[in-house]
Amino acid sequence: MKFQKLRKILLENKIRHGYFHAALIGYCLFIFILSSLPGDNLPDVDFKYSDKYVHLAEYGILCILFFYSLKNQSKYAKLKKFAPEYSVLFTAMFGLTDEIHQYFVPKRSCELFDWFADVIGALLIYMIIKIQKHKQRVAASLILMIVLAGSSCTGSLKKDNNYKISITEQEAWIDLMPVVDVRQNNFGFALGVKIENFQDDKNLSIKDLVIYLNNDTLKNKNFETEISKTEKDVSIKIFQIRDEMYLDKNKPLPEEAQFIFRIYKNDVQIKRVKTSQLNINKVY
Repeated sequence: MKFQKLRKILLENKIRHGYFHAALIGYCLFIFILSSLPGDNLPDVDFKYSDKYVHLAEYGILCILFFYSLKNQSKYAKLKKFAPEYSVLFTAMFGLTDEIHQYFVPKRSCELFDWFADVIGALLIYMIIKIQKHKQRVAASLILMIVLAGSSCTGSLKKDNNYKISITEQEAWIDLMPVVDVRQNNFGFALGVKIENFQDDKNLSIKDLVIYLNNDTLKNKNFETEISKTEKDVSIKIFQIRDEMYLDKNKPLPEEAQFIFRIYKNDVQIKRVKTSQLNINKVY
């Protein structure tokens, strides 16, 4: 009778522990699926460093799931004893492989600072686990962190509602005319944005330009901006710099392009702008 009771307790514990392992596997699969989506299929989260907050929360949750999974397994005593430390290690390793995976996904990129955000999210959970006396409060602490990040997002989106911003021009082309200097840039683009009922144009700036080509992702490229003001509106034009090399000579010429950039006022973001998918014109 006692043996049957003990067997029942062990079976119930095994099932309960299996929930933690299944949750971890399911969440890892969820991250993999999200990372497999092309960049233009992702929803816009529009506030400063928004992607870093997402990475913090995403990998903070992953670290918690690793922790409970390791803590509720009995096969490896060392993993169970040092579950918080191994949780950070496994989370960091998974984040690194995920960034490498995104390198091969259209309009996604492999970014070192995104991985840093993954590791920081895991380290925050590690500190919470170590500091809190009751591990049950870990989940509540993570929820609080997500809520605070969400509040920042909501506050930033409210700021954007003060301005009506529209795209007035979007065009990209490749100049295939023969030139003497083979190093000369042959990729051009012209983007136009109008901000209605905007009074001050002196402290406006355009930053964080990303160009998604169908065979490459361009970041940290120099570009020119022109800002002009009418009685009520401000117009911004963005175009290429002649001496900046945008295209990789070792890759075939791209057929499509999409542009994403951020508009700042006094170094505070007021809007993230994304163009539609553009066919690149060939100029002969």
